[in-house]
Amino acid sequence: MSLFSYRRDFVRDPRPVDLTARPDLAAALDAVNRDLAATLPEAGPMRLMCTPSDDEDIPDQFHAALPDGRWHGGVTHPAAPGIAEAAQETVQAVLWQVWPVCPEHRTGVHEDAGTDERPVWWCRAGEGHELCEVGELAQTLPGRQRRALRRKERRREG
Repeated sequence: MSLFSYRRDFVRDPRPVDLTARPDLAAALDAVNRDLAATLPEAGPMRLMCTPSDDEDIPDQFHAALPDGRWHGGVTHPAAPGIAEAAQETVQAVLWQVWPVCPEHRTGVHEDAGTDERPVWWCRAGEGHELCEVGELAQTLPGRQRRALRRKERRREG
């Protein structure tokens, strides 16, 4: 067996993660999905998936997957801040799109820990600045887009 071959029985299909046991991951995924709905609605809501490992020395891999099941990358130790990063990686690799984007600099932003350790979207352009908390990208939209989003949410709720 070469370094580039793999055992087919080792590769497993990812399965959905039960978020009822992990409310922190459920809240992180909800925040990411709010940001996706506000800025990239055609992507649809992400799901958290897990590819189990057969080897006790190799941890399970967790993925943020698009509604159709496509995903890219993953994290070995799921934590709330890593969910945004995993979702961003999936959008970039699968949809070939930079997400999210700083409206001021028109560059991609990255998930980072804010001053009080809350996950934020951070723009590295210029001197660098915090764009917003993860889950609050709707607040950064221009007025017309923000109003249209609110109207859409009201129609959906009532």
